[in-house]
Amino acid sequence: MFLKKYIVNNILKCIRINTELNSYHISTAILHQKTFTQFKNYCHGKAVVVCGAGPSLQKYKPIEGAVHIALNRAFLYDKVDFDFIFSQDFDGIRMVQEELVEYRKDRCIKLLGTQINGVPEKEIPESLAIRCDALRFNTDSYLQQNGYKSKFVLDIDSRAIGNMPNVGLSCMQFALYMNPSVLYIAGCDLTGSHFSQKNLQEKERKEEEHIMHNYWEVHAKKQIAKWEELKQFAQKHYPDTRLISVNPVGLRGVFEDLYQE
Repeated sequence: MFLKKYIVNNILKCIRINTELNSYHISTAILHQKTFTQFKNYCHGKAVVVCGAGPSLQKYKPIEGAVHIALNRAFLYDKVDFDFIFSQDFDGIRMVQEELVEYRKDRCIKLLGTQINGVPEKEIPESLAIRCDALRFNTDSYLQQNGYKSKFVLDIDSRAIGNMPNVGLSCMQFALYMNPSVLYIAGCDLTGSHFSQKNLQEKERKEEEHIMHNYWEVHAKKQIAKWEELKQFAQKHYPDTRLISVNPVGLRGVFEDLYQE
């Protein structure tokens, strides 16, 4: 009797889980048709620059005519008028919410992702997305709790974006989807430091940098491996797109390197 009840309960549990997953898949497909389809081949023949908030971004000299995407708080870099802001983790924009809301209204497209079934405090509030008039997208956090296990996704107009351990890796799926002729990567230093920490006291800033530095010390090699995986993904699906690191630090030697000094 006990065994029969155990088996029935497990079957019901599996049915509930599969039903929930199917619901996520369907809702993601509907959402992403609205969010991403309009950007398919959007940058054909153009250059795209994905900008992280690493210290080397201060050395970046804006490439004329390129479409610029800011990762998290990188939009604070005032030498660039960003066309897109891409964020999927509330930690990356928590300290700059008001700046994000006010940034280039009606001129900058803000893409804010989800952490469904992920860490609750990393979930970007819907209320903030509404204030930003943002486009929303889902990541595969409801499938993978470990970003290193996520895979790069080609058809982001119908599937969840791979939730990578670095927002730059997640954003590259969107940048490649726009099919640019050249895709530059700037300010993605893989060091855990940021050029700007607005709204933080000095003690808080140092504590955050210390935590992030220790994280990158442990995960640097694993991060590089994911960037190498991205390179293979791009070569397979977008062989006509050149990938170039601008003033690279941690990514030195992974793609083509371009030094502006």
